[in-house]
Amino acid sequence: MVTSTREVPLDGQGGPGAAEGFNVFAVDATWPESRQVTGHGYHRASGDIHVYLWFGSPHFDPEVEHVTVCSASSGNPEAGEALERAFETYRHPGEAPPDGPPASEPVTITTDGRPMTFELWRDTGTSHWVARGRVESTEVILSGSKVEPSELSLVRVSDLASFSNPFAPLG
Repeated sequence: MVTSTREVPLDGQGGPGAAEGFNVFAVDATWPESRQVTGHGYHRASGDIHVYLWFGSPHFDPEVEHVTVCSASSGNPEAGEALERAFETYRHPGEAPPDGPPASEPVTITTDGRPMTFELWRDTGTSHWVARGRVESTEVILSGSKVEPSELSLVRVSDLASFSNPFAPLG
């Protein structure tokens, strides 16, 4: 679990080649369930940074209300991989993988108090959805279920310490 910005340089000051302008985004403090860091990475040579945050059941039950937020530095291949993994929820047992993503629609998600347009894909057979957007130089991939993406409000997180205690206030 990340507890300091020294491990993942959130402000771009953590080491040589750190991604300039990289920010971690999270669902705001009104989220009623737990929140946890589920993964992160920092490539010192390229400066690529990514952080995965989970909002929902502390037992990672994909059938209850939840949202996963991946923040990745611009051009980081992890953003594409996060999108691909999020689309795996669309596959049903016995079905061949699709040739490409389904058609998207625009959705407005409040980000740092401003309306931002994201691409949204919905699985019509379930309540699963995937959204992708860019906030300055950070690519943001969201996936969720049982919550309407347009009702989410994202905020920048400057310190991930509150994620070590899933019920602590966001810092």
